[in-house]
Amino acid sequence: MEYKSVRIDGQVLSAGIRQAIARSEDPLICFIKPDTIRLVAVSGLRMVLSWETQLQSPASGNQVFLVPPVIADLLMSESIRSQPGVEIARRGKDISLRLIDHLGSYDIRWKSDLAAFPAPPEFSELLKVPDVLIDVPYLRISDEQVSQTKLAILIDLDFGRLSINGEEIVVGKSRQYYFDPRLVIRALEMIKDRSIRVGVSPLVEVPRAYLSFLAEQDGWSVQCSLLSIGTDTQKLYPLPPGRNR
Repeated sequence: MEYKSVRIDGQVLSAGIRQAIARSEDPLICFIKPDTIRLVAVSGLRMVLSWETQLQSPASGNQVFLVPPVIADLLMSESIRSQPGVEIARRGKDISLRLIDHLGSYDIRWKSDLAAFPAPPEFSELLKVPDVLIDVPYLRISDEQVSQTKLAILIDLDFGRLSINGEEIVVGKSRQYYFDPRLVIRALEMIKDRSIRVGVSPLVEVPRAYLSFLAEQDGWSVQCSLLSIGTDTQKLYPLPPGRNR
């Protein structure tokens, strides 16, 4: 099996990883296309975070690979940031990133098992931007009294207006989606801008939806998507250990 390689601006790669690990300690998955790079992290089974930007210098092809935390630290180094182009090659689960400097060339190698990435079943849908988004001043939504003691809150985007209803789950009401208030608060801590975009989109195959917050941060489009919950699934989707906010 031959290596499949692409070239990408090292400064862009390093900047994206720096953005991502500032908000997530989990492994990242990197999607490189000729015109974009996207880094994705998950938190438990109900939150997906992504950072995407346009490439000013197009990459030479497509690539998908995992970035473990220890490799992320290496990819933020000055030796990566100073590279106008780094070559990333993949052969099966083997990843190789080649650097060239005044001392010569050397490789950073690691294993990338995409099957080991802890993605929720709805991962691909949570990466999509909802069809309908509304712009909301950040201070207005962050000032909402989102109770952390409630089992769930109802977030309503009907008629282009956002309302956060702190009532607990009501069984039997159709087309109403509830979200864990602790995850909503955490998402708002990660997505900060003067104005953010908010959208809710139903999932295709299950009676659930996802709530997305989107903002622009340092030239990157940041998206945080939360999976809705219900009385029948509350105990199936616990928050990650040690993260009770």
